[in-house]
Amino acid sequence: MSEVVGMLERIGAWSPYFRVGTGPVDDTWHPTSDLRDPAVRDALVATTAARMGTDEMRVAASTFFFGYVARLWSVAIGSVVDSGRCVRLDPERLLWRDDAGLQLHIVEPEFGGEVAVEVLDAQVEPLVDAWSEVAASGLLWGNTASALVGTAQMIGSDARPHIDALLNDRRLADTVDPTTGRRRSCCLYYRMPGGGLCGDCFFLTPPTS
Repeated sequence: MSEVVGMLERIGAWSPYFRVGTGPVDDTWHPTSDLRDPAVRDALVATTAARMGTDEMRVAASTFFFGYVARLWSVAIGSVVDSGRCVRLDPERLLWRDDAGLQLHIVEPEFGGEVAVEVLDAQVEPLVDAWSEVAASGLLWGNTASALVGTAQMIGSDARPHIDALLNDRRLADTVDPTTGRRRSCCLYYRMPGGGLCGDCFFLTPPTS
């Protein structure tokens, strides 16, 4: 077993958000670069909307995007906390499938660059550009920051220095109020059936329109 596979197995035991499969795969898996394709994006958003029971595509897009980015952060920060190095998250090598929920896989995992490079440069920024046709880019960057803070809460104090450094990145620096910890945008969760406001929401009470 390689050092990276062992690390992924260890952090995968923490929570489903940290789980990444390894080894050979069948043709049900696709490179995460495909998530930028408008046809793939629209199909995923429609499937997510049906599961949520909403007809608002921006709400479904926000929800899927949040879940995906939360998994990226979990794997990246988890790997650094566990081993001192970030796993490589190249969009052509990190695979995904939607099997009643999002799953991630790397056939031959290896360590990569800094977390900001692997997550923000390689994955999130191109995805924000592609998905901003469905949900506002400010919302998507807000989701990215909120998911990062959530990762710190799942891992604990060992993650805090990494999260604080990443929140100073130019793409995330204005997404969260440093005084209150509240994000400067809303993920729209309150608009889904049975939804409400998140603990870090921009709003203090749900908007009426």
